[in-house]
Amino acid sequence: MKKMTKAMLMTALILGSVQWGGTAVHAAETLQEFTLDPMVVTASRMEKMDLDTAAAVEVLDNERIEKSGAGNAFEVLRGALGIFSSTQGPNGVSLGSMTSKINIRGVDKGTLVLLDGMPLNQDGKYNLEDIPADLIEKIEIVRGGGAVLYGSEATGGVVNIITKSKVRNSVKVSAGNYGRERYSVNVGNEKFSLLTHLNNRGEMSPMTTTVNKSGMGGKVTQQHYDYSNGEDKGLLFNYNINDNLKFTYNYSKTNNAVDIFDNTYLKSAYQRKEYEDHNNSFILRYDDQNGLIANISYNTQERNYDQINYKKATGEIDKAFKYSWREGKNTNIDIQKSWDVNGKDKFLIGATLKKEDLNVYNSPTKKMGSTPAKPERTGDYVRDVYSLYASYDWQMNDNDNLILNLRETIVRNCDGTENNLETGTSDDNQKDDVNKFTPELQYIKKISEDRTVYAKAGKSFRLPELTKLFGGSVILKSPELKPEQGTHYEVGYKLNENNRSWRLALFQYDIKDSIEAKEGTSASAGNLEYENNDAENIGIELSCNIKHNDNFDSYYGISYSNPKTRHIDKDGNKGEWVKTNNQLQFNLGLNYNYEKTTASLMANYVGERHDSGGKVRPALYTDLHFTYAPEKNQKVFLHINNLFDRADYTTSNGPDEDTYAYYAMGRNFMLGYEVSF
Repeated sequence: MKKMTKAMLMTALILGSVQWGGTAVHAAETLQEFTLDPMVVTASRMEKMDLDTAAAVEVLDNERIEKSGAGNAFEVLRGALGIFSSTQGPNGVSLGSMTSKINIRGVDKGTLVLLDGMPLNQDGKYNLEDIPADLIEKIEIVRGGGAVLYGSEATGGVVNIITKSKVRNSVKVSAGNYGRERYSVNVGNEKFSLLTHLNNRGEMSPMTTTVNKSGMGGKVTQQHYDYSNGEDKGLLFNYNINDNLKFTYNYSKTNNAVDIFDNTYLKSAYQRKEYEDHNNSFILRYDDQNGLIANISYNTQERNYDQINYKKATGEIDKAFKYSWREGKNTNIDIQKSWDVNGKDKFLIGATLKKEDLNVYNSPTKKMGSTPAKPERTGDYVRDVYSLYASYDWQMNDNDNLILNLRETIVRNCDGTENNLETGTSDDNQKDDVNKFTPELQYIKKISEDRTVYAKAGKSFRLPELTKLFGGSVILKSPELKPEQGTHYEVGYKLNENNRSWRLALFQYDIKDSIEAKEGTSASAGNLEYENNDAENIGIELSCNIKHNDNFDSYYGISYSNPKTRHIDKDGNKGEWVKTNNQLQFNLGLNYNYEKTTASLMANYVGERHDSGGKVRPALYTDLHFTYAPEKNQKVFLHINNLFDRADYTTSNGPDEDTYAYYAMGRNFMLGYEVSF
């Protein structure tokens, strides 16, 4: 009744808005100007036009984000070229250790996510679904190794989410099927902005395939997961202290519940998994507008996972307990200074400090197969990572630039203490100090004012996550893990002609000591363990943006690559190469606006998908979006997702007798209304 009342109220607001007075304007007047060559900052840490950047860069501006109809950053990124997404829950929801992730160019865990230039990654997790799309001004995606300028977690690429610093006062409400609702209120002036949101995620049944499980006496039962309910809420606050100093605070809280059903015995759930996440991010940024930029941030992530078991005979609660909990606290300091040299060259130098502090709790788990039971335990893990980086952009002549990037990474105080609460004993593991030097060389050739080619080669480097080293939840400790080390190569061609922009990139990477799950271990058995193997990929990307006329524009992209890994045993013997992740991707977007109406169609096809068990069927993600602006300060919008009602798998895992495959939500829609004042 409560949800029905909200839906009826919203519908009344939408219908009433059509009659509301005001000055009519064309919807096109509210859209950003179409540009073939956007200004980007992430790839080089300095403002440059895309055409002058030696990297494959994609900018998702506010217009494209709005047309995507996405509710959060994960959904925005899902359709970008060269990105392959993976999620267990609907709308990118993370479920405990099963966090949603984005994979750039087949590098499984090499994506660094920045929020306004500062890293969000904590223990390999960045929870993009906790960042509402309404907070985002634009997203810059840099495909390819960015570890030289940004640090160890950027071996596959960098995603920089840039939030809105100035907003229009507005209220937005929307609702759709599956019981989903979204509300947001934004207020601000020249000095500050406050953006708030509340989302009810609704229900999804089933969210997984049905899997056969062996029960007592060897009897086979059938099980599946249902997503029961979820909510996320939060706020983003920006305050411009003066022209050079800005403070940002971002808070979010999410709750999600999943039920496991035993189809053989009963219709009610026999187990419930409840997840609660809290995120806080504080950022203080100084920019003197003359090349000096300093950032300090403090981020906290708290993940709580409770489990409730029910008696099959009566449905009563049998046992309720805390399954796992972790809290990460990261402090980041980044200072850089850039200069113009001789009126042509550019020189940049900087330093970073990242202090990681992770606390974990893990409940006892029963004996599974040959794996001994694990006792109740906690862990306290810390690590300090220091870096010095520099970049010199040498303009050799009017048409040729040579760029040298350097980074020295210094790891100290990497220590993990595990406390056994049953015996009262502690086990301390301390890793050796690490020093790693990573260079990169880039070359840009300007063929004409609207045409460039580039080439680059560099070293990459990624530290193991603290839970992979010292253990956590279902992960067993592996203190002998080594950092990943690799080499990446790329050549590219960029062309802006008339109303078209073309981007072509050929790339290759080779990673030694790639951190992969050990064969024979799994999260479902509670004994997931990691080891160092080899990984490599070679591929090609081609994209085109076209401005057909004042009313119609489109974009197209294709990516094909061959990511694979191979196992290396303890004696150094190398196994056969095995294909992983996804090889083929097509994406497109068609955008049309006329007077008060805009319409957008977006599609993302992912094929040649592989996991350790073999091929996984292709997926096709589709979005259709309509906006009608009856007045200058009003919008009515309708978003339809999964147009063909496909039961696509949202992870690279295919179903077998031991593995759940997670479904995309069926055809779904959101109808909404926004008013600004």
